[in-house]
Parts: sequence; C-alpha cells; structure tokens
Amino acid sequence: MVDITEFIKTFVILVAIIDPIGNIPVYISLTVNKTDGEHESIIFKTSCASVALLTASFLIGKYIVVFFGIQMPAFKLIGGFFLVYISFTMLTGNKVSLLLSEDEGLKDDIAIMPMTFPMFVGPGAISLVIIQSTEMVSWPAKIISIFEFALIGVLIWVSLRLANRILKIFGKGTIRLITQLMGLILGSMAIGLIADELKVLLPGLS
Repeated sequence: MVDITEFIKTFVILVAIIDPIGNIPVYISLTVNKTDGEHESIIFKTSCASVALLTASFLIGKYIVVFFGIQMPAFKLIGGFFLVYISFTMLTGNKVSLLLSEDEGLKDDIAIMPMTFPMFVGPGAISLVIIQSTEMVSWPAKIISIFEFALIGVLIWVSLRLANRILKIFGKGTIRLITQLMGLILGSMAIGLIADELKVLLPGLS
C-alpha cells in the first residue's frame, strides 16, 4: 500500500532543500552577461541534470552506501545532521555564499556546476533521496518517487524561466523570507529524523 502522506512529506522536504525560489538571486548573478539563447540552454540543462542526478542517487545511492559498509541508520543520522546544517545556512542567509566564484572563467558553462550541483541538488538533497530509497521498496513507490523528481525539475525550470519576473514582484527581502521559512520547515523535519535514528542506534533512549 502506497502511503501518499510520506510522499508529500518527502516532496516538501526536497523542495525546501532545493529551494527553487531562494536560488533565483544566485542564478541571476551567475548569468548576468548571458544571451537569451544561453539562458534557455542553461535552464534546460540544469532542469534535466537535476532530475537525472536525483533519480540516479535514488536508484543506486543506497548500493554505494552498502558497498562502503555503512549502516543505513548511521547514514540516516549523519544525513539528518547535514540537513540541520543546510537549514541553518538557509535561516542565516549563508547557503549560497560558496557558489559565487570569483573566477569569471568558471562561469562559461554553469549548468552542471554550480547550478545543478551543488546549488540545486547538493549533498543534502542526495542524502535525502538515498534515505528515501531505503523506505520505498516497491516499484509503484519508486515510480511515484521518480515522478516527484520530475516535478522538481519542472519547478526548477519554471523558477529560472521566470527568475527576473519573480525577483521583480517579490524582491530579495521576500525571497529571503521564503528561504528562511523553508529552512525552518527543513530543520524541524531533520530534527525528527535524527530523533528517530537515535532511537534505533541507541534503544535505551526510547
């Protein structure tokens, strides 16, 4: 039986991590001198690459974790701590501070790096989908999860396609507020994940 509530919860967390609206100012900074054609190419590549990276992490990520002998509860625990860190950077406005390179030469082809990784699909998002893959074992559940990733790709495409319009309507202050609210939601859910995994690793705490 597919639990729709869990899918919605995971989707909300993933949107909070990826933060399509909050990343708009960074995208505009990185593409200030790009032509319309270059904008279209970057947006398309970034959207498709984000879906591909999320899907690949979901399908094979857990096998890589097992290959290195990492216990899944331990991986979930460290993933939870990392999500708390991401939420903290979102609340304090430091999430994107490392994405703006001073080397202009690195801005020639930005669709994969830093746009896809780490701006949209960074270690936090990858950790989350690997954790999700251990809980979604049936193929119907996996297909729904992959469909969620496709929706994420659409959200990224729309947010970047309308980046200037969104920034003009809402302004940087409102966009920062949205990012902080996303960080608050993410942090709350991450703390819940940490608490659950501590009970597994340390049964005496329950």
